[in-house]
Amino acid sequence: MPKSTVKSAPNGLNTRTISEGFTQSEISDMGCMQRWNYRYNQLLEKPGSINFPLRVGTVWHDAMEQFYATKGTRVSVATLQLEQHDIPSQVDLEAMKYWNAVLPMMMEAYSIYYKSDPIKWTVHQIEREMDIRYRGIRLRGKIDIIGTDKNGNWIWDHKTTSRLNLDVVAGWDFRFQFMFYLWLLSKEEPMKMKGFVINATKKPELRVKKTESLPEFAVRVREDMIQEPDKYFFRYQYIITKGQLEHFEKNVVDPKLDILEYIMAHPDDPLAISLMQNKNTDECQKWGGKPCQFIELCQHGESHRFLYREKEQKHAELDIDVAE
Repeated sequence: MPKSTVKSAPNGLNTRTISEGFTQSEISDMGCMQRWNYRYNQLLEKPGSINFPLRVGTVWHDAMEQFYATKGTRVSVATLQLEQHDIPSQVDLEAMKYWNAVLPMMMEAYSIYYKSDPIKWTVHQIEREMDIRYRGIRLRGKIDIIGTDKNGNWIWDHKTTSRLNLDVVAGWDFRFQFMFYLWLLSKEEPMKMKGFVINATKKPELRVKKTESLPEFAVRVREDMIQEPDKYFFRYQYIITKGQLEHFEKNVVDPKLDILEYIMAHPDDPLAISLMQNKNTDECQKWGGKPCQFIELCQHGESHRFLYREKEQKHAELDIDVAE
């Protein structure tokens, strides 16, 4: 592990915060600046906690990459594995068994439902990484797919979600992540883009029966997805105009970067430090979700720092060659 750059001065600005750039997920975390400070500036994470939505999403994205790279001819779904610092409970171990059985069946159903995609779509790039300078700030991202259909050029974003209804998809045409990717691409790509495609797959709500094994249940999930695809698959093309992108830049991107720019220019200024430590307690726990992993630090202060370790990378999802 590299020598710590933040533990000796937890309230300061880490040089890696600037040099390794900012992603949409990082900027989105600025809804609570203290959480951003812990996660992306101090590079802290809590060993032992297993983020299954993130890991399931990562495996799903890998399967999507294979499906479109091979035009649907070959997909091998990766197996969820325990990582070095995981401390799994029995519930975690059962969840791993569940997803390792179910994900391949979900992928089979997807492959059947969208088997015509390689004919309808011309895929130009898969997992396109972007790295630009805007206002002197390094901004980074990764687009799942850049492709063309009969209506024009689009970027894609693959999503797995536990719910799929009008409440979930409402406002997706202005969701920061999707707009940010399209905006980033507009800064470095001459190809005119029509908008973005949300390619969402709903996780099954079916439950394992007392009389069936996990493999039998996974097959039942596959059959349900094939027989009732509208319950599981949602794909929509959101048309985005040049005016919408300009509005997004001026009214969404720039105000967020104003904060970062001030902190970067005045890292020792009391106001900058106050901004970095500003807590939004509404973000501590969402309804029905787990508490924020940094809640002990916020509640009890530096005496609970021993619960956390420093990550080797700020954006492991963009530096896979190092992480692997």
